[in-house]
Amino acid sequence: MSETNSGKVKIELTMYGVAEILKWCVDKNNGRIPNVDTEGFKQMQAAIADKPEKGDYFTFDKFWKMSKVFEFTKDEVATIDRCLYDIPNFEGKQLPQIRYKFWPAQAD
Repeated sequence: MSETNSGKVKIELTMYGVAEILKWCVDKNNGRIPNVDTEGFKQMQAAIADKPEKGDYFTFDKFWKMSKVFEFTKDEVATIDRCLYDIPNFEGKQLPQIRYKFWPAQAD
């Protein structure tokens, strides 16, 4: 994780991590947490859209492990943090512990 001159934060994510973020921030959100339609989220959705339609195990494995650097605003980072921590709590579910593998801990 690094900060650019424009005040954005660069975070390297695997496609698996992107899919998990989109799952919690878009699919399971149901409008509970706003601002999930920003440029950073659109970039992640476009990256997932590149998923191969057909292929064998190794093709999909290679796609899900592929890393890409995304630029997020501070607000987008805060939104993703809220999605990964708050939405499971809204539903009374255990936090997705796997998030530590793909989403860096943010300094408050």
